[in-house]
Amino acid sequence: METFEVDITDKKANALLKQMEALGIITMRLEKVRTLGQVMADIRASVKAPLTQEEVLDEIKAHRASKRRHAASRKPQARRCRQRLGQLSHHPVIQGFG
Repeated sequence: METFEVDITDKKANALLKQMEALGIITMRLEKVRTLGQVMADIRASVKAPLTQEEVLDEIKAHRASKRRHAASRKPQARRCRQRLGQLSHHPVIQGFG
């Protein structure tokens, strides 16, 4: 048995699927769509003990103190600068000053 997810874009396709279901060839289930509120309620229900304000502030301080926080933002800029300097080193005006 295989399972497929199908988006029905036409009434005729929907009618065909219902006929196939009536014949016992396929079974159809509606997908249960959860709202954001339901997802948030599930997350809140799974939390054992909420963080205190002091714990939250400690995590923020630790994150701000870490070097990883800025590493991602600096790398592309450094690459762009090196790349641009490499391009400029071949410029005839720049070579004349060397």
